[in-house]
Parts: sequence; C-alpha cells; structure tokens
Amino acid sequence: MKLPKLSNISVDGSTVGDLYFPQTKLLLPFDGVNGATTTSDLSNSNHTPTFAGNAQISTAQSKFGGSSLYLDGSDQVDLGSSSDWNWPTPSGASGDFTIEFWHRRTATTNWGTFFSTENVSYGGIGTAGFIFGYDSNNNKLAWYDGTWYYASNGSNTTLAVDTWYHIAAVRYGSTTKLYLNGVEELSFTDSGSYGTAKLWLGGRGPEPPASFTGMVEGYIDDVRIIKGVARYTSNFTAPTTAHLTSAGDVNKQILINSTADGVAIGTGGINQARIAKAWVNFDGSGTVAIRGSYNVSSITDTNTGNYRVNFSTAMADTNYCALVTTDASGGQIACHQDSAGNYTTSVLGLRIYAGDTSWASEDTTTCTVLVFGN
Repeated sequence: MKLPKLSNISVDGSTVGDLYFPQTKLLLPFDGVNGATTTSDLSNSNHTPTFAGNAQISTAQSKFGGSSLYLDGSDQVDLGSSSDWNWPTPSGASGDFTIEFWHRRTATTNWGTFFSTENVSYGGIGTAGFIFGYDSNNNKLAWYDGTWYYASNGSNTTLAVDTWYHIAAVRYGSTTKLYLNGVEELSFTDSGSYGTAKLWLGGRGPEPPASFTGMVEGYIDDVRIIKGVARYTSNFTAPTTAHLTSAGDVNKQILINSTADGVAIGTGGINQARIAKAWVNFDGSGTVAIRGSYNVSSITDTNTGNYRVNFSTAMADTNYCALVTTDASGGQIACHQDSAGNYTTSVLGLRIYAGDTSWASEDTTTCTVLVFGN
C-alpha cells in the first residue's frame, strides 16, 4: 500500500493562529483599564514586565484593543533577565530575530529609546547588546550596538507626532533591517552576539550612550519579539489586526511547520502540545558521527563512554526530561553534569555516560537521546 505524500494532504476548514507562536518570546497587547501599572505577557515565556516611573496603561490611545502603554519620557518597563533576550552570532537561523510594535509619538524633544539592553554602553565598553530607537536630530529610526546606524546610513522617514507607526527590527543571517510601516528604512551588516542580561522597553538600561539619554514619549502597543525567526526579509504589509495569541489549533488540525518547535494538536490554548525539543542518533565509537538529529548542533566526545549532546537552541529552562538508550553492555545513565563533575542541569546540553556490566566506561556504537521540555 502506498502512503500519501505530505504535499497531497490538505486541511479542511479554517485555522486562526500564528505558525510562529512557539518562537514568540514576548507578546504584550497592553490591554487593561486606564491607569493600570501591570500587564500580561501572552507568549509561552510568560515574562513579568515591571512598570517603572509613570509607565501605565492608557485608554486615551490604542492601535488595537482599546488601550496601550503610555510613557511620558521619564519612565520605562523592565522586562527582566532571560535567555530569551540572548541572540548569538548569526549561524543559520540561531541569531535571527524579529522585534515589532506600534508607536505613537507625543513629542519630538528627546531621543526615543524603544528597547535597550543592560550590556550596552557608549564608547565600546560592554557592547554585547543594542539600543533601538530614534534620534532627536532628525527624528528617524536608529540602532546602536557599539556602532551607530541611523540617518546617515540610509534611514529616510521622519517620525511625526500623533501618528501611529508600525516599527520592526529584523535580523536575517548577518543583516539587520529596520522597517517603518512595512517599508525598509535602514539595512546594515550585523554579526554581533547579543548576550543581553536584561531588556528594557521604552527606556534605557543603566549604561546608555551619553547622547542617547531620552526615553520614549508617547504610546506603544502590541509588542512582539520572536527569537530564531526573521519574520520579514523584504517590504511587507503592516499588520491590520492585533498579533495572534495562539498557534491556531482550535479546530484540532495537525499543524506542521518546519521552523516551529513541534506539532500542535488541538489543545486549543497557548501552551500547545509538542513533539520532542531535541533528539539525536549517533555512533560514539571512534570519531563521533551523528546519523540524524533535531536541534542538536554537535556531540562532544569527552572521554571513553562519555559524551555531551549540545543543543542548537538552548532549552527555555533546566526542567526538561531526557530519555537515553545505548548498546553498551551494562546499560546507561543520562546525567546533567558540569565540567567539575557536579550534577546540575544545563539549558545548553546534556551529558551522557555509557558503561559495561561493571559500569566501566564503554564507547557505544548506537546512542539515542530524546528530550522533552518547555
């Protein structure tokens, strides 16, 4: 009996959802009552934004949903510390990202900082981060990561006051582009590794460039950060509705997406069902050879019968589960172990030990590892 090709399978009915929702690390619609000083992150990461200064929800203006974040130029939102804010040096899609939101200015007096990281400072010290905003000299989009990219590099549209703009920063490979209402404003080579300890919205971290001292004055709505996906690589139509808040499984279709982290099967909510976060089948005898894998960049042979499985994309946290099988004669044990021999979990990889009947280390010709987690 012949099996049908995947290309011959179609979905009956409609599915409302975002195929890239699993890679969405921050989703802030800023829906709420006027004057509220808390909001919810509707991504799976469920970050806890902390409002500082006079930052608050306002119903005076909104792009979607009837409310937005209002900043008066002296406040910001602390998005906390997280590995979600780490974008490594571009390698495949590992360093890709999409940052997008809507903004309505109320003044032109200050530099406006949309996003900044704690690890960036002006003058080349601690530049493993970035600042994304607009400058007060010409009110055009700007980016700083140890090097300035702004009007003189190509940005050409002045941001007027009392006007809603869709703004996006997208890195695709080693190129970062800034978009305004879906039109490319600025493009530059970007091979930086952004190891950000903390991310700020609407203001700057503790060490901003001296000339980038201003905070945003105005409204921000529908913020979304996607890690590992360049959502836009050329001019696009700006969204006409609010960002979707699920992966689109309400009708119990099976959603297959090569860049998502799994298959969603009708769970009807944000925390959808998933297949493995990582798996690998490798030969550990002699030079390690990977036969097949998903989300595994390499296997490190640390000693006889000892291997480290290195994840291409780090786990969201250390509370994951690993199932390991080998053909070693005595069985096997999967352990999370650091270089000092301490048994600790790691979001970057998993150590494997294979032994004979006396539990002496023994190289394995066939080892399989299956990892589940958030």
